Amino acid sequence: MDLKGPLCYVLDFDDINNYAYQTALKIKQSGWRPDVVVGIARGGWVHARIQCDLLGIRSLFSVKVDHWGVTATKDGKAKLSVPLVGDVEGKRVLLVDDITDTGESLTTAVEHIIEVGKPADVRSATLMHIAGSKFVPDYFGVEITWAWEIWPWNFFEDLTSLIMKIYEGEKISEMSTAELKKHLREYNNIVLSDEKLSKIKAHMGFLGHIVYPLDKMWRLDE
Repeated sequence: MDLKGPLCYVLDFDDINNYAYQTALKIKQSGWRPDVVVGIARGGWVHARIQCDLLGIRSLFSVKVDHWGVTATKDGKAKLSVPLVGDVEGKRVLLVDDITDTGESLTTAVEHIIEVGKPADVRSATLMHIAGSKFVPDYFGVEITWAWEIWPWNFFEDLTSLIMKIYEGEKISEMSTAELKKHLREYNNIVLSDEKLSKIKAHMGFLGHIVYPLDKMWRLDE
């Protein structure tokens, strides 16, 4: 498949719940039971809360690691931006993220938790694991080859970024909905309904990226 941009998959909450359940099942089958869950912000927060539900854990803490910049673009090395929030000393910690990629975010978070939190044990869990990542989580729902996964919690953020890249790549300042659909397929293999595109258009208008409302045109707000 020859695309003008990165291959993307749009996920919904049914996908998330399925992968999270498979991850939790592997944790249960391993015989290991965490005392607390630590979610890596921002991508791991939703998954972390779901794991609390699936594993019967009430203690949910957070740490923030920044790695990715704009959609499907690496932003240098992983950086700890917000240290561990929560007391994990002497406890079994399940560190949760959405996906592995380079593995730097999880590596950074694990090292930080061990250093400052002094837990009894730290294990990691993700919804998806990308084959070839330097970091292999202890538990994950499914293994995949690389693509940019568009999660339900950053749907508008990612689509806005991808659409702005289309304007740049095509060197245009306006396009119709039909033209946008064509470009999304050509660039990212994405197919979206008119209803979803209408919501994205309203969002981009709210952010000031495009002139809104308009009839069928998507015009940059220059």
